[in-house]
Amino acid sequence: MSKSEGKKIAIRFSDRVMGNLEILPKLPFIVGKFINLFGFYGASSNYSSYYPSNAFDGSTSSMWYTRTSGEQWIQVSTVRPIRLGGFRWYLGSRHRPKDFKVQGSDDGVNWTDLFTGASEDTQGWKEYYWQYSDAYLYHRWTVTTRYSSYLYLYEIEAFVHDEKAIKVTGLQRDFVGGELKEVDYAVKKVEHHPTEENTLLITLHDNYQEAFDEVEGAITIHYKGQLGNLIGYGGAIEDFTVGFYPTELISSPNPGIEERLRVGTNTTTVLIPITYHNIYDLSERIRVVGFTITTQLIYSSIENP
Repeated sequence: MSKSEGKKIAIRFSDRVMGNLEILPKLPFIVGKFINLFGFYGASSNYSSYYPSNAFDGSTSSMWYTRTSGEQWIQVSTVRPIRLGGFRWYLGSRHRPKDFKVQGSDDGVNWTDLFTGASEDTQGWKEYYWQYSDAYLYHRWTVTTRYSSYLYLYEIEAFVHDEKAIKVTGLQRDFVGGELKEVDYAVKKVEHHPTEENTLLITLHDNYQEAFDEVEGAITIHYKGQLGNLIGYGGAIEDFTVGFYPTELISSPNPGIEERLRVGTNTTTVLIPITYHNIYDLSERIRVVGFTITTQLIYSSIENP
């Protein structure tokens, strides 16, 4: 394997492989489950201590509450990108949303519309579904109109499942000294290799945590023929699992992994800029041979490093 940052994987077959490659990274619309979304939460506004996190805490007794007029939004930034196939929210006896849209984003700035709908003016859980979208780090619910002046949202849960046609896994640590655990990397796209015959090229999501440059051991690629549509000259391609040990990887800076530099007298070292996403720490210390460099963090998003 050539030097890389752990973002691309090539799989070579004995013959030509055909199929609709665009749908392979996406999840088929089959039975799934509703889950709570863990991460960092934000909103366009909130009244008093009715924070946006209340809408993701697993309880229908707490709520996000805003008195601000006009469009209002609530969002969650997860540590890893996820694909949504729908959601449900719990509405109370009053101050319910009406028209709304759901969006996804990789950076919290540029948004893609996933779903647009209207909620009923009744109490209880309301469920909405769509064909699974791409994986995103940020998901936002924007309420464009409402049934009354205020807005209450008691709980939001995402509809997801783990079944997909192609899956890439490996063992990594979330932080220095942490336990090894299996990571299900988010696949961004699958395409025919531009230069190699009979070869598929898998590209992982742009998020740094989806790179396998910190993997320990093998990378494994799983394919489920029942969910995929790959076809060869002999017919549909059946289930397969292949693995490899990546080598010569270029490690990129990872806020969750310890970075050490060895320097001496008259040594010039170029530090690679790293963006930290932690609203709780105002500075980060980098120790270099006995001294401490303190850097001021610039807020850009809410994401656990």
